[in-house]
Amino acid sequence: MRRIAGLALLALIAAATPLLAQEAPPMAGDENCLLLEDFEDGMDNWWVEGGERVWVEDGRLHVRADAPADTDGPYVATVWCRTPIEGNVRIEFDAHVLSSSTDVNNINFFMFFSDPAGTPLYDTREDRADAGYARYHVLNGNIITFLNEPAAAEATPEGELPSARIRIRHCPGFELLAETYNYRCRQGETYHVEIERRNDFIRFSVDGQYLLGVRDPEPWPSGLIGLRTFRTYLWWDNIRVTAL
Repeated sequence: MRRIAGLALLALIAAATPLLAQEAPPMAGDENCLLLEDFEDGMDNWWVEGGERVWVEDGRLHVRADAPADTDGPYVATVWCRTPIEGNVRIEFDAHVLSSSTDVNNINFFMFFSDPAGTPLYDTREDRADAGYARYHVLNGNIITFLNEPAAAEATPEGELPSARIRIRHCPGFELLAETYNYRCRQGETYHVEIERRNDFIRFSVDGQYLLGVRDPEPWPSGLIGLRTFRTYLWWDNIRVTAL
């Protein structure tokens, strides 16, 4: 009798397992998640400056900013997230370049951006409607550039592709903090980018490989993140910001 009762209990537990899994509490560390964006619900939490076209397709944010050379553009685009971040953070995202007429494969990232005057960036978006790069250099924030450098091909051995160029800058002033030529940034490949900011140190990694790090002598405490590109058509996905 006890054996039958025990088997019945095991059967009940097995039947309840899927339900228990659905009702499980969030994974440890989720309480530190400041932003989680997979674009399954569109881009209501984002706004666009510049670009030919920005849209969500198959759960990915597509950004096209590569108009024909014989036109007036646009050749640049910035897509801002409305959710602010602050403090020490880890930022992760996937990016995939579909095409670039000049082979720059430009993946730029803005973080901790704000207006020195204290005005919300959304309120001044019309001042940056063309997404001109210099318009962002007068704001507070950091710019990280990850791209292919066609000019570097001259120094690349025959049969090899040039390394990616990576730069970390401080704004206002567009001050170059660090630069390296490392890894790659090619069309048709999906890159998982990870950026950590701990106190004054910024660390940049791609596909689990640490590529560049530098101290920012004047780190900004909080601000917005932005997705930026030039002469490129690419998509972004799986954006996550975690407090450290």
